[in-house]
Amino acid sequence: MTSLNPLIFRAYDIRGKAGTDITPEGARLIGQAFGTVLREKYQKDRPDVVIGWDARTHSPEIAEGAIAGLMAAGCHVLVMGSTPSPLNYFTIVRMGLDGGVQITASHNPKEDNGLKLQIRDAEAYSGEDLQDLRERIAGGTFTEGTGSREEIDAATPYLDHLAEVFKGSAEGLSVVVDTGNGVAGPVYAEALKRAGADVEGLYLEPDGTFPHHAADPSKRETLADLQKTVAEKKAAIGLAFDGDGDRIGIVDERGEIRSCDETLLLLAREELRRVPGAAVIFTVSMSSALETEITKWSGKPVMVAVGHSVVEHAMREHKAPLGGEQSGHFFLEELAHGYDDALVAGLQVLKILKASGKPFSALLAAFPKVYLAPERRPHCPDEAKFGVVATVVERFRKDYPVVTLDGARIDFGEGAWANIRASNTSPRLSVCMEARTTEKLKEVEKIVMGEMKKYPEIRW
Repeated sequence: MTSLNPLIFRAYDIRGKAGTDITPEGARLIGQAFGTVLREKYQKDRPDVVIGWDARTHSPEIAEGAIAGLMAAGCHVLVMGSTPSPLNYFTIVRMGLDGGVQITASHNPKEDNGLKLQIRDAEAYSGEDLQDLRERIAGGTFTEGTGSREEIDAATPYLDHLAEVFKGSAEGLSVVVDTGNGVAGPVYAEALKRAGADVEGLYLEPDGTFPHHAADPSKRETLADLQKTVAEKKAAIGLAFDGDGDRIGIVDERGEIRSCDETLLLLAREELRRVPGAAVIFTVSMSSALETEITKWSGKPVMVAVGHSVVEHAMREHKAPLGGEQSGHFFLEELAHGYDDALVAGLQVLKILKASGKPFSALLAAFPKVYLAPERRPHCPDEAKFGVVATVVERFRKDYPVVTLDGARIDFGEGAWANIRASNTSPRLSVCMEARTTEKLKEVEKIVMGEMKKYPEIRW
């Protein structure tokens, strides 16, 4: 029995270094274990499972391993090929499938890979379920059967659906799109064109070596080309997507990066006009403005721990029509069945922008002005990061109110806060800070960084 590194089973997906942590043989074991889970969960001898993969050079062979495992468990596997993750979720819902597997490491470096697992209704198979899967693999507790595979076209139904929903909603808008050579380029550019947008593309060709920049719109440096092009072309907006197409970053018509907090506020204002009193889900790493504004708009702000599966599950629990997180995941229940689809979020933003007749920056001007420090993600070993965060919690609790929903969200007063937590996807910490004035932000940064520099386990 091949042994798998237990640390690859993270909070909401399976992720590690390709060739060592994530291999075709390991994917075969994961596929057979997941197929066994689906057979038991739904009492079906031949569960229907869709599989796709991102543009990484090693993704196809890892996918073949997972396909072999699913078939060994008796599953009927629908192979959609190299496609963005949201197409996987869409296909599960559209076809009423029992599950899905997406081979991707999302925004992580090109050396990484992983598997995202979904059950019926595109619900993330995550948290303790992944630990149960790990134990099942360690014990070799598999069912066996004779599965089958079928190649399918997932992109055409997805594009046709979005063309119907968003017909003309971006008509005449000039949009620069940067997909960073991730898998989303061709499909997303086509969808935006069908919505009526005049699209200028950057790095739309999928290339798993990511030759121009990392496909991670949460990093300011990866948006530099987008900012420059938007300003040069005098475009209405710039959209950036990550490696598997489930995260979005936005640049306004002046070439300025806009935060995911602002994007969620924009979506929430529109959604609460449609569904007054509804819950809106956001995470501990997001702005205090979400609490104040959603409340002002007669909505119910619900703060949860970081993680796209956490947001998704909270939306189901609170029957919320909208959720989002600081890294660029957005969830729209009516338009995307509650799963995270960055393209749908982008199209909805364009629809709001087109209908307003205003510049994008003007749309956001009514929201409270806040000042964000760039997210810091220092290296901290997986085996040490949670202990470091626990110590940080106790240190700050002595002097400040601290919410421990996910790491430490420290309240410095006057709307200023910091969130220090362990990353769920890599051996890193996440440090986010916000204030309502630049002076207060500098004060918070000095206090927080003064404390964080004390820990030898952290490498900056």
